[in-house]
Amino acid sequence: MEHFTRLPATVAWLLAFLLLLCPAVTYSEDPRPLTNSLGMRFAKISAGSFRMGATDGGDFDEQPAHTARISRDFFLGVYEITQADWQTVMGENPSWFSPTGPARADVGKRDTRCHPVDHVTWHEAVGFCRRLSDLPAEKQAGRTYRLPTEAEWEFACRAGTTTTFSTGHELSPRHACFATTEPKPVGSFPPNAWGLFDMHGNVWEWCADWYDPGYFVRSPAADPTGPPEGTGKVIRGGAWNSTATYCRSSNRDFTRATRRDIGNGLRVVCVPIGAL
Repeated sequence: MEHFTRLPATVAWLLAFLLLLCPAVTYSEDPRPLTNSLGMRFAKISAGSFRMGATDGGDFDEQPAHTARISRDFFLGVYEITQADWQTVMGENPSWFSPTGPARADVGKRDTRCHPVDHVTWHEAVGFCRRLSDLPAEKQAGRTYRLPTEAEWEFACRAGTTTTFSTGHELSPRHACFATTEPKPVGSFPPNAWGLFDMHGNVWEWCADWYDPGYFVRSPAADPTGPPEGTGKVIRGGAWNSTATYCRSSNRDFTRATRRDIGNGLRVVCVPIGAL
C-alpha cells in the first residue's frame, strides 16, 4: 500500500474502492508475490524446464512435444487484467461484457469491473503494457510490463504438471469458466499450483509470439520467443465460450493482431528493475 501515497488522493481512493468491490478475488498464497502501484499482484515463476506441447495427442500444431527451458525467473499476473485495471490505465473500457459494451442488454446493471477485460486487439494489449510501464510510480519503482511468451505462458499454466490440464486429465465447471454464456469475475475458481487463477477458460490470453503451426519442429530449447513473422499472434487458454478441448494447457490458437474478438483478453508479465 505504500505506493498509493505517491498517487493523487482521488486515484488512491478509487483503487481502494475497487478492491472492496471484488470479494471473489483472494490473493495468491505464494510467499514471494510482487504488488505494483495499482494493487496488481504478480507471482514469481522460477526458472525451469518442462515438456511443451501435447503429450496426449492434441492438434498437429502442438507437435512434437519437446523439452523447453525458461532460463530466468519472471513475474506473471496472478489474475487476468480486469476491466477496472484497463479503465485505470487506458481511460476506457472496450469490453463486450460491460454495462456500456455490445452485450449491455445482457449485463444490465451488474458491476463488471472485476471481470476480465475482453474485446481487445493484440496491439491494444501491447499498448496497455506500455502505458502501465509509463506510470510515474512504476517508472520510479523500475518496473516495466510486457506480454508473456507462449513458452512462459504454457510453463506457468502447467505449474509442474504433465497432464492435459493443470487440474488433471479432465476440466470440470468446478475448475474453470468454460462452455458457458459469459466470463466470470477473475479469481472465481481455484488457482493452479503456482497461485495463478483462470489459466484455463474465462478469456483467451494474448501472447507476444507470432503464430506458426510448425514452430515446435524447430523452436530453440531455451527461451523460445516464436518465429520472426506469422499469420497472427498466439492466444492461449480458451475462453468462457470454449469447450474444454480449447482450454487444454497445450492448446494453441491465433488471432490477427488487429482483430477484436469478444473472447480475447490478457495477462501480463512484470519485469522488475535489475531483471532486464
